[in-house]
Amino acid sequence: MTIILDNLDPEILEKLETQATSHGRSLTDEIKVILRRELIKENLEDNASQLEWHEFIDKTAGSIDDDTFVRHPQGDYPIREELE
Repeated sequence: MTIILDNLDPEILEKLETQATSHGRSLTDEIKVILRRELIKENLEDNASQLEWHEFIDKTAGSIDDDTFVRHPQGDYPIREELE
C-alpha cells in the first residue's frame, strides 16, 4: 500500500528525518513505528477504561430487587487443618 503525505510541515519532516536517522531507520520505517506505537497506546487506553468494571459492580451490587431472585444457602465453610 502506498500513502502520500502532501503539504507536510517542513519542521515536522525534518524532525522525522532526524529521528529516523538517530534510530537507524528509513523515514518510511520510522513513520510506521510511530503509527504502530500510537495505535498500541490507544488500545491500551481503551483496555484501561474496560478495567473499571469493578466500579460498575460496586454501583450495582445488591441492586436486584426481584423476589424471585434468591441466593440459596451456601452452607458452612469446611474446616481445614491448621498449617504448622
